[in-house]
Amino acid sequence: MTTVKHWAALAVVLALAGCASKSGDCDATNRDASMLTKMNCDYSGGYSEQVKQKEQALTASRQENAMFRQVYDNIAAQQTSTRQDLASQQQAQASLNQSLGQLLKSLKARHGNESQVQRQIAGLEQQLKSAQAKTASNTPAALTAKQEELKALQKKVNQLQFSLGYE
Repeated sequence: MTTVKHWAALAVVLALAGCASKSGDCDATNRDASMLTKMNCDYSGGYSEQVKQKEQALTASRQENAMFRQVYDNIAAQQTSTRQDLASQQQAQASLNQSLGQLLKSLKARHGNESQVQRQIAGLEQQLKSAQAKTASNTPAALTAKQEELKALQKKVNQLQFSLGYE
């Protein structure tokens, strides 16, 4: 009789082990999952893994959002500096180039497989290279052109930010 109980207990353990869930299969929002599946996901760490992944995505999104803000600040500084001397313009341009370059590098790494994002990134990179290639001039026409170029750059960065779901 005891061996029958042992075999029955072993069969139950094997049956439960066969129901093991992968961390990718665990979805805390799935209300249709059985109690056994939920317990298994909790025990196996599936829910914890899902929370970690979402926290990592949130952290990355916050960092990218901060980079967007830095780019906007640098664009504003560049717009202000177009009214100032050449050295200030070059310094503001260097800051803008650096922050935009970092943002584009981060976005390529995280969203490089999305064709729409790739096109937007390529357009921004082209505009960045074009801006770097131009020589600075303090003529009123050059300053006006620079202001218009910065407005266009700001619009493109805005479009990219909204297409990625940032606000």
